[in-house]
Amino acid sequence: MKSKFYSHILKIEPINSKFGEYEISDSQRDELLDILHTHVHITVIDVILSELDDDKKKEFLHLIALKEDHSAAWDFVITNIEKGEDKVKEAIDSIVKEFVSDLEKHSL
Repeated sequence: MKSKFYSHILKIEPINSKFGEYEISDSQRDELLDILHTHVHITVIDVILSELDDDKKKEFLHLIALKEDHSAAWDFVITNIEKGEDKVKEAIDSIVKEFVSDLEKHSL
């Protein structure tokens, strides 16, 4: 996965542990992780944008479009959203938990 401004929060160890319980190919594992990362990214952006007014949304989108300064985008979240880190972490943790649950329900 390419580094994102929230990468320091995304912990996928529970998913990697669950993968260890199944015999899956590297390509299957990579495809599932791509799906996870896409879901996380869309959700994180949605959580952040839902907390901002229109002017701040444009400013934030501009920062993440630059892709060069992840710290500026993260600083923006922390500065402009009350409990922004908690909200992002909660959303990510929920997705990871759901992903692990889905893996447990379906044998690969």
